[in-house]
Amino acid sequence: MKAFITGIGWVSKESMGYNGCIKHFDQNTLLPQIKRKDILSHSYKHFGRMDGFSKLGFAAISFALKDAGIKIEPVKINPEKIYPEKKDISMIVSTVTGCLETDLDFQETMLRPLPSPALFAYTLDSSFLGEASIYFGLTGESFVINEEKPDGLKGLFMALEIIDSGVSDMVLCGVCNSDIKTNNTDSCRNTPGSLFVVLQKKCLHSYGTIKSSSPESYYYQNDIKITTVYALAQKCIERNKVQTDKYENYKD
Repeated sequence: MKAFITGIGWVSKESMGYNGCIKHFDQNTLLPQIKRKDILSHSYKHFGRMDGFSKLGFAAISFALKDAGIKIEPVKINPEKIYPEKKDISMIVSTVTGCLETDLDFQETMLRPLPSPALFAYTLDSSFLGEASIYFGLTGESFVINEEKPDGLKGLFMALEIIDSGVSDMVLCGVCNSDIKTNNTDSCRNTPGSLFVVLQKKCLHSYGTIKSSSPESYYYQNDIKITTVYALAQKCIERNKVQTDKYENYKD
C-alpha cells in the first residue's frame, strides 16, 4: 500500500501551523490557547464552545488542509447562507488521552443542579471530527482509535488501507493528545498536542510517499523506516527544505 503525503499541520507546545506558516512559542511549557482567528478567517460560533482537546484536533486538521492546498473556507451562496464545498476526505485520529480531561471537568459539573451542556457535547473523543466535517465539508468516513502507544501507526495503516481499497482517494490521518497523564504505561512518552498529515492516492506535488506492507512496517520514500507519525512529518519537512535549498541555489 502506498500514498503521497501532500499536507502537514500541527499544534505543539513549541509551535503550531504548517510548513511556511509557523507560529513559534518561546519557552512555552503549556499547549497554546488556540483562537478562532489563528486558523479560520470566517466566524464559526461552535469553535468558541469547543473544549481544549477538540480545538487541538480541529486546528491541526485545518493547518494540514491548508498545507495541501485544499480550500477550507465555506462558500457564500447569498448574504444569509454560507456552505462548505463537499470533499470526499476521510479522517482517522489516534489518541492515548482522548478527551479524558473534558470528561473529568464535566463530572465536576454533575455536582451542580444543572450539569454543563457545553462540556457534555465534547465528552466524546470524536466530537471534533464532527465539527471538522461540518465546517470543512468532509464527507468521508471518520473515526478515532484509542491506542496504547502514542505513535499513530495504527491510524496510518488504516488510512493507507482506505486509500488502497478505493473507499476514499484522500485521508487525513493523525494524532491528538491533551496534556494529561493517563494510567497507560506509555503515558510518560505521550507528546501533548496534535499532528495531521494528508494522504492522497494521486497528486502532482507532494512531500514524498509512504508505503506499508504490514502494521509493523512503514517506509518513507521507499527506504527510510518510520516508527512514528511524528518522525514521518519530520522527514517530510527535512526533505522539502533540502529541495527548496537546491532550487534557490539553482536560481542563483
